[in-house]
Amino acid sequence: MRWRKYRVLFTLFVLCLAFDAWLYGSLARKPEIGAALASSARANAPLLHTYIVLGEPLAAHTGASGQRVADAAFADAYPSVITSPATAASELFTQSRGPLRGLLLVLYWATPLLLVLALAAWVLRSRPTHLMGGIRR
Repeated sequence: MRWRKYRVLFTLFVLCLAFDAWLYGSLARKPEIGAALASSARANAPLLHTYIVLGEPLAAHTGASGQRVADAAFADAYPSVITSPATAASELFTQSRGPLRGLLLVLYWATPLLLVLALAAWVLRSRPTHLMGGIRR
């Protein structure tokens, strides 16, 4: 079986989407900031809102493991999220300085980028060439 670029890119897209949905869905279930983050994402951040909507059912089954990962990255931004719930989505990313923040930001933006790259690789894939007619002998 040959490696197809679009298959690899689509697999990476699905993995990043699942991780982001799990993480931000778990964060939206956090009692202190969940409601403020969900309402702010609904109004101001459609990508984050998509992750939250897709991830809440997943986070219900995994417990608080996603919240612990989010705490490692965004815990120092929680007070500013609580004080200004209207801009909670932007406060989450601008005020945090956790050790995982950079990795989570890369994964946050890698998901739509991987989708575009997978679709482009699929559209531009090489196809077998067929002759108009058979070879006559």
